Amino acid sequence: MKSFSTYLARKYFFSKGRLGAIRLMSLTALIGLSLGTAAMAVVLSAFAGLEDLVASQYEHANPALKISPTTGQYLELTAEDSAFISNEAAHYPTSVFEPVFEQRVLLAQGDHQHIAFLLGTSMEYEREHHLDRHLLTQADPALDLGGNTLRLGAGVAYHLGISNTNPPPIITVYLPKINASTNALNLSDAVQAKNVFVTAIHTVQPDYDANKVIAPRQWVQEFTGATHPSYLEVYAEEKALRTSIENHFGDRVVVADRLEQEATLFKVMRSERLVVIAILAFVVFLASFGVVSALTIIALEKDNDIRTLWSMGASNAQLRQIFFTNGMYIVGAGWALGMTLAILLIVLQQQVGLITLGSGYVQEFYPVTLKLSHVVLTTLIVLGIGTLMSAWSTKNVVRD
Repeated sequence: MKSFSTYLARKYFFSKGRLGAIRLMSLTALIGLSLGTAAMAVVLSAFAGLEDLVASQYEHANPALKISPTTGQYLELTAEDSAFISNEAAHYPTSVFEPVFEQRVLLAQGDHQHIAFLLGTSMEYEREHHLDRHLLTQADPALDLGGNTLRLGAGVAYHLGISNTNPPPIITVYLPKINASTNALNLSDAVQAKNVFVTAIHTVQPDYDANKVIAPRQWVQEFTGATHPSYLEVYAEEKALRTSIENHFGDRVVVADRLEQEATLFKVMRSERLVVIAILAFVVFLASFGVVSALTIIALEKDNDIRTLWSMGASNAQLRQIFFTNGMYIVGAGWALGMTLAILLIVLQQQVGLITLGSGYVQEFYPVTLKLSHVVLTTLIVLGIGTLMSAWSTKNVVRD
């Protein structure tokens, strides 16, 4: 009887019927579901593309791992910690542990001022962050400027009114003195200042460029008086290394990968995606009422067939199977058509660029990324809602 039910369902699905009512309602339901399917797949691909683009922007701005103290401003490393780091660096030859001394300072150049984070680092930091690939301007390397140099992000340079480093401009770095008593008549007693040369301007990522300046570690330590780094950066992708670090330091530190370092941003993006998924699932739910209408029309048009089958001994469950299968034909065809349309639009966007971002963005076309997980999610939502609506409609069409 199951094969016979399938045969009748297929016949009803392609039936012209009186005035084409069956075909019209089936086609309307199919188009509604296909548009809902395509919209969900395309929007999910757009969110994935945007997340990938944002993540790529932080690839050179953030280290693979960042080890920060759970409490306090500095990461106090014991002799045991230093021995552990040396052992891990030897065990993972491609890994690099870079201590970073960070301090919030005021930068001034002429009438321009800007607050930024002063980072005391080594040349290893500059290599691992690929700063040389992102240079806008650089002073002549042959100049002997001593160790009092500074590299600015493009955002910091803009706020200070600096656009060229040939010859290297001089800026002043201000830092509050630790435990200094403030004299209301002479506030300069509460701060220390240092004049430094700007030797390079780079552009890595907008937030990074607007908030960080890079300097040699030695003069930053002397200027700030810091004996312990603010945090450690680890340049290695091995998951086992992170586990080893967490096991050694325990709850003394917080270990974060590139995306976790921007947890707030990606949490907001994922929350927005969930809201959009819920809205599009509701759209699919509304579109699935077309299936209910189509099955109702079929039942009305095929009332004589139903009575004949019932008189021949067909049970209500067998009759429901006919209409349920017909409903799933509509749902399946709508899903297939919608996914085909979505994939076509996504490929066209990737290859041709149907939607552009305009000038001033990091890339010309809006990014889209088709992921298998999104195809599976869209399939589960569309077929799940379609199956439930087909079953509910069938139960009402053929009553006990």
